[in-house]
Amino acid sequence: MTLLNEAQVEQLKEITTRLRQVRQEKSIRIEEIASQTMLRVGILQALEEDRFEELPELIFLQGFIRRYGDALGLDGNALSYSLVTNVVCQDSKNARHNSDNKQNTYIPLVLTYILLLVGASAGLLHILNPQLTAESLTPEDNNQQSIVSNQTNK
Repeated sequence: MTLLNEAQVEQLKEITTRLRQVRQEKSIRIEEIASQTMLRVGILQALEEDRFEELPELIFLQGFIRRYGDALGLDGNALSYSLVTNVVCQDSKNARHNSDNKQNTYIPLVLTYILLLVGASAGLLHILNPQLTAESLTPEDNNQQSIVSNQTNK
């Protein structure tokens, strides 16, 4: 899993602690939750024991939390949303610092795509009508051929 910042880890700990407490209060075994949510027992145990390094990316965690919360009778969407809002707030601060780097890579990519499109268009034009491209590239040769043909016709 990608590294979480401190705020994300704290938020995730609060959510998973609440999920574990509700499950234990309702005397539901973790295997029952696993079969109901179709999540592996190992993932649920890692969530409850705060072993976040064993878990997949954050986007998957949001789905796991939603399903786990729904299985316990909680509002899983609200739980996963609380994690999302915390992530968005923290990441927006970091995005300001990284925005300069994104602009520098964006321009060369646009130019590359434009050159690729121009090259592909020229190649397609040549393949579909090679005589047209030959005429447009050598107008002087065509003028000389017409002069020669006019002289031979006389």
